[in-house]
Amino acid sequence: MPESSIIRAISVIAVMLVVGFGWFPIALSRLKKKGVEEAAARSQAKLQAKKFSMMAAFLYMVFMLSLVRLFL
Repeated sequence: MPESSIIRAISVIAVMLVVGFGWFPIALSRLKKKGVEEAAARSQAKLQAKKFSMMAAFLYMVFMLSLVRLFL
């Protein structure tokens, strides 16, 4: 992992955006299949996307720190 903090921050933000924007349509379609109305499905899917993007960012940071520890 590069030493620059800006590159680390940008990579974490990129992971969060990819997971968040990727999970939103998946969650929205699942909720619609269950019969949840449109407005409620959108708000629930948005909350799920935020939750999973935060978890992905945490796991990404843990993975990167453990990867760096292997090579020190």
